Amino acid sequence: MSVTRLASEQVKLGHEVTLVCLDYPHLGPQVDAPGVRVVSVKGNILAVRGRGWCPELRRVVMEEVKNADIVHNHGLWMWPNAYAREAAAAAGKPLVISPRGMMESWSLNRSKLRKAVAWRLFEKKNLQSAIMFHATAASEAESIREVTKRLNDQETKRAEGPIVVAPNGVDLPDLENRPGRELLEGKFPQLRARNWVVFMSRLHPKKGIDVLLRAWARQKEVTCEKWRVKSGHTAAPPHRNTEPTLRDSVSSAHGERGQTPHRGAVLVLAGSDLIGYGKDIERMVRDLRLEDSVVIVGEVRGDSKDCLLANADVFVLPSYSENFGIVVAEAMAWGRPVIASTGAPWKEVADVGAGWWVKPEEGALAGALEEALGKRREELEAMGAKGRALVAERYTWAAPAAKLVRAYEEIGD
Repeated sequence: MSVTRLASEQVKLGHEVTLVCLDYPHLGPQVDAPGVRVVSVKGNILAVRGRGWCPELRRVVMEEVKNADIVHNHGLWMWPNAYAREAAAAAGKPLVISPRGMMESWSLNRSKLRKAVAWRLFEKKNLQSAIMFHATAASEAESIREVTKRLNDQETKRAEGPIVVAPNGVDLPDLENRPGRELLEGKFPQLRARNWVVFMSRLHPKKGIDVLLRAWARQKEVTCEKWRVKSGHTAAPPHRNTEPTLRDSVSSAHGERGQTPHRGAVLVLAGSDLIGYGKDIERMVRDLRLEDSVVIVGEVRGDSKDCLLANADVFVLPSYSENFGIVVAEAMAWGRPVIASTGAPWKEVADVGAGWWVKPEEGALAGALEEALGKRREELEAMGAKGRALVAERYTWAAPAAKLVRAYEEIGD
C-alpha cells in the first residue's frame, strides 16, 4: 500500500513513475496504483520458494531502468532487490534503497542463516551501491546508520550514503460517512453488540500477537474480578466509579442474559497470513481459553477494512519491531484511540494524548488495555480526535512524496 500510494502521489506531482514487481496470484489481486505504469511479472513456484528468484523479472528490470532517471528499490534480502542494483549499475543510474524495516535489529536477528546467504550473494553489494537511503522514521534512520557504519568499518569502499526521512502517509476519511458495523457483523456474528478492540497487520511473529493474547487474557481476568466485586460476588469493597465506562456500557447490554462483562469486549485480529502463522494463533487462543473473546477475521480490504477501523473502540499494534506502522496512522485518521508498542516509532501517540505507547510486554499491554476499556466513551472519542488532528498535520501523502522528489533531484544533479 505504501509503495503504490507513494508512486501515485509522485505522478500527481508531474513525474512519470514505473513500478516493476512480481505478481503472486495466490495472495490475491495486486493493489491499484492510479496513474502509475505497472509492469508486473507473474511469480512462479521458484519465485515463491526462492525469495523472488525470477530471471524474467531480472530481464524486465534491466530493460526498464534504461529509461529511468532514478532507481528506487524497496526492501532487502530478496532477489528483486539485487536485480534493481544490477540494472542501476548497468545503466549508470542512481540507486535509492528503502529498507522498509528490514535493517531493524529485530528483523536482522530473524532467519539469520538465510540472511547470511543473501548477504554474501547480493545484499552487501546492494547497500554499498546505494547513493541514498530512505527511512520512514528517525528510529529507522538510526538503524540504517548503524548497519552502514559497520559495513564501512569492515570494507575499504564507502557504503554510507545520505538518509532522507519521509514517513508513510494516509488519507483522511470522511467521518460523516463512517461505514456501519453491520457490514462485518453479518459475516462474523460474534461481533454483534460488542465493543471492538482491533489489531490489524500481517499475522506474523514480528507483530507481537503472542504477547497481545497473553495481555488480553490477563486483562480479562482483572475485568472479571472487578465485575465480581461490583456485583457483590466477593467480600471486597464495591466498585465506586459511578461514571459508565466503555466496558460498563456493553456489560449492561448483556446483563439480562447473565453474561460476564467480557462478553462485551472482543479482540478482533485482522490480517493476511502469508506464512501459516494463523494456526499458531488459533492454538494460542485455545490454550488461553479465549475463544469467547477473540475473533480472527483474516485479511480485510476496501469497505471491510474501513468498517473495522472506523468502528474500533480501541486499536492496538503490539509489534516487536516496526519501521513505521502505517496502520496506526490509518486508525488515527478514523479518529480511533491507539495502543502502540515501543517497537513502533509512535511516541507521538502518547505525547499528544491520542493513546498509549507501551513496551511490547504482557504487563504493559494488559495495563493499557485495562485503562482503555475502563474509560468512558466520551474520553476515548476525545483521544481519537487528537490522533486525527496529528495525522492531518503531519501524515498525509503529499508531503513525503514531495520530499522524496526533492531528494531525487539533489542526487540527480
